[in-house]
Amino acid sequence: MVDLLPQTNKDVDNPKRYEGLAWFLNELALAWIHDRVPRDVQPLPDIWRVFFCAALAYLFRALCITVIQVPVPSVNTYCAPQGDGSFFSLMGRVKKIFWSAGIEQLRPRELCGDLIVSGHTLTLMTTILTFKQYAPKRFNYFGYFYNVLAVVALISIMLARKHYSIDIIFGYFVATRIFWTYHSLANSFHQGELDRNPLSQSWWSFIVKYFESDAPPPHLFLNVLEWPSSCPSKLRWHLSM
Repeated sequence: MVDLLPQTNKDVDNPKRYEGLAWFLNELALAWIHDRVPRDVQPLPDIWRVFFCAALAYLFRALCITVIQVPVPSVNTYCAPQGDGSFFSLMGRVKKIFWSAGIEQLRPRELCGDLIVSGHTLTLMTTILTFKQYAPKRFNYFGYFYNVLAVVALISIMLARKHYSIDIIFGYFVATRIFWTYHSLANSFHQGELDRNPLSQSWWSFIVKYFESDAPPPHLFLNVLEWPSSCPSKLRWHLSM
């Protein structure tokens, strides 16, 4: 099985070779943007709305991974030998995944079992829903383009034997239902009708009150891009509509 994923010094060294450059560019970007961050604007509520929806979806995914186990979808998938299940063994695996940010190009694939629910699908669907909810209305046509890309991506995942079809179907329903439920509850909260919304029976609906207490209603969120002052006025007006 080890021969299925041959490794060379080049495979291991390439990511490390660019770590310094990536770090420098990030710090340079931070130093540059510091003088351009708006100081008199309220925090964007869409950010933590999206983060909460994604976090709840991945919490459900963690539960499913724990209680639902199926064989890997391809005989060519490499799985590292099973360990003794000790705490230090588990933390060692978590450490490897953490420092590589889950990117397989930065580490050899070792762990198997993260199938139901598909994390790829959760991320794709949450991203698309966020764009449709908060992007300026003039950019709606990008939403259709992203839908096509998402379908192509999910089909490619199945063809590559990374997931079963049931993983992707579950991922779609989990991501969409959590996102739509939260925003439905948020709208009801700002209209003073949260208790009348049947979705308020969700066990996590009380969190909506906390998050939305000092935020504008989702339907009043201004989907307008603010362009730099150096842009011609006509171009700024056209693109910001």
